[in-house]
Amino acid sequence: MKRLAIKQMFFLILLLAFSTSKQPLRAQIKEYQVKLAAELSKADIAYQDSKFSVAADHYESYLYGATSNLDDARAKLADCYWQMRVYNEALRVYKIIYENGDAGASQEDRHRIAELYARFRQYDKAAKWLTGVEGYQSKAAVYNSMEKLDLMKEDSLNWNLNFLNINTSYREFSPFWKDNTLFFTSNKQLPSSRKAFAWDGNNFTHLWKVPVPEIKAGSELQLRDSTAIDEVKQNNKKLAGVFPLGDIQLNKNAWRSTMRQYYTSANRNPVGSLVGGLTHFPFNVGNLVMDKHNHVYFSSNYSGYNKGVNRIGLIEGIYSPSGTITKTHTLALGDAKNYSAMHPAVNSEGTLIIFSSDKAGGKGGFDLYYAQRENVNQPWGPIQSFEGSLNTVGNEVFPTITPTGYLYFSSDAWPGLGGLDIYRIPLQDVLAGKGEPEHLGYPINSEADDFGMTQDSTGTKGYFTSDRLNNDDNIYSFSYEFHKRVPKLFIQGVVKDEISKEPVRNATVFMLNKKDNKVTVTRTDQKGRYRILSVPSAEIVIKTIEKEHSSNCFSMKLNVRSNLKDSVINVQDLLLGKYKTGYKWRLGTIHYDNNNFNIRENERSILDAVLNILNKYPIKVEIGVHTDSRGSTADNDRQSQHSANAAVFYLLDHGIDPGRVAAKGYGERELINKCADGVPCTEQEHQMNRRTEVKITGLTNEAAKLEINPDRFKNGEQIDKSALPKGFFENCD
Repeated sequence: MKRLAIKQMFFLILLLAFSTSKQPLRAQIKEYQVKLAAELSKADIAYQDSKFSVAADHYESYLYGATSNLDDARAKLADCYWQMRVYNEALRVYKIIYENGDAGASQEDRHRIAELYARFRQYDKAAKWLTGVEGYQSKAAVYNSMEKLDLMKEDSLNWNLNFLNINTSYREFSPFWKDNTLFFTSNKQLPSSRKAFAWDGNNFTHLWKVPVPEIKAGSELQLRDSTAIDEVKQNNKKLAGVFPLGDIQLNKNAWRSTMRQYYTSANRNPVGSLVGGLTHFPFNVGNLVMDKHNHVYFSSNYSGYNKGVNRIGLIEGIYSPSGTITKTHTLALGDAKNYSAMHPAVNSEGTLIIFSSDKAGGKGGFDLYYAQRENVNQPWGPIQSFEGSLNTVGNEVFPTITPTGYLYFSSDAWPGLGGLDIYRIPLQDVLAGKGEPEHLGYPINSEADDFGMTQDSTGTKGYFTSDRLNNDDNIYSFSYEFHKRVPKLFIQGVVKDEISKEPVRNATVFMLNKKDNKVTVTRTDQKGRYRILSVPSAEIVIKTIEKEHSSNCFSMKLNVRSNLKDSVINVQDLLLGKYKTGYKWRLGTIHYDNNNFNIRENERSILDAVLNILNKYPIKVEIGVHTDSRGSTADNDRQSQHSANAAVFYLLDHGIDPGRVAAKGYGERELINKCADGVPCTEQEHQMNRRTEVKITGLTNEAAKLEINPDRFKNGEQIDKSALPKGFFENCD
């Protein structure tokens, strides 16, 4: 952010330098400062009113050119992105705030940053930030242990998950399965015009329903590739930088136009229909559950604001055969002035309701509470707290009472894989104040937020919510096979820098199973290690990508005898070369024969090293030759160009394609020390400027086609081979 501010002011001064009068320059700078002050004022007002999407826009505009009040503006901007669940932007801003480490970070910021790193599977950093945060010791210990994280995946082969056709590029969450209908919450756009929810700029949520036979396994591909959206975001920021005094609304309109086109193309055939009878609720409606008497319970905002806060209450009504909800009334379990009550769960008889609330006196942000009554015709009794260890210093939310007699809920403080994880505990145990919740493990849980479980009478089939794809809530189906013991095979290896042999952290590793064309994605830890769950008999290909290095891969056949024990195969190290576009290195001193500029025979080994690199890696390079400042500029240009040509001719003579190498003579134009014309220097100082450098300018055409952004893929997820470029795993023998 600091660099952007400097760039902004530099551009402004450059723009205004054409003025011949100093008075207009001062006036325009003052006008610019007034605009910045106005942006900050608008941001603070929106932030105070919890209009985080509006506030974030103004804070970003302010921070592009501001030189004061940076700490406060950045802190509020980070909070805006956190509240809106725009996690990559939140982490970007927190990295700027704490660029020198965690000194001075509050307990809340430490927790947030830890969860952000966990979301991106950087568990070592997550553990560092979470250590010392009160109430999160057990979770930090899991983040700090690869073995404990692996244990949370030991049941993974028994689960089968499906992404569903009811998902759109909006948010779909909190499913509830009743008879032959799935109810769910979504903020997808309605035909009627309605203002967006200023909290995050999205639409208000509504209740939807869909017959279960219409629910099919869907494709993530149309929603996975958010590259176009990312590009628009970046272009929007660049425009704001180029036009510091321009119309910022122009940029916003371009952004919204592009987003509308994206949403339209991704949601041409929406599945499901609105639940009727709720048009009189002006704000968010969601999280429906139902008892056997067709009494429904859901959450909705209260009708008014109190000190800028619109809290959430619980609503009860009747679901009619026509598919509408009637006779709604607000339950006396919340308080519009003091606290929210939301996410209801109810037993089949309608005599026990469990919900989440931030009422005073709890252990954390949101805790679970309950109320009881004798029958559905009676009012609910008083709010009661759970005894025992159910609630934590964090948030316990989205409870569900299942037909199998369990209470399912999500928590961000119990040990897990990151964000909200799903846990379960026998209902009778939790009402008696005993027992501890059981973590469901991967793949139900992930590094993202996982919540909102609903299931059939056997507990082996159902639906749940996760935002593991693009940070957007989507609904997944699951099925589970009991008593299935499948021996697990882990492929374990290390990714290293080819030159330094140092471990490469946060590299993305893809493992292809050639039998079913499924690809598992993971990332390396701080020691360059990765571990991938495989099957005992398969032919696999492993490929690694890291932004500062070239890729590398290998293939192997697995033939592990089936037994009741899990096993680990340690595979060869993957060595990555630092050969990415823009990377530059200096060659040893090369002397050229006078007049013809041929490479001397005893120095050809220096260029042979470049030749080996070009034969191994599909890159394009520039050979740049530099001189010292002695002699005329024209002579130095000529000499350096001839020398660069000689080096390139040597490479071409040894079979390198002409389209892959270029010669550039820089002469004395890029000196690396003080030794310009007329400056007295030693021979050693002049020698520093006489150098030959190799700079990577790009990839060959075929290699460029295989380039991908590894950040598009979540750590631990499984994708189809077709989601990657054709030929991605070729030449990996």
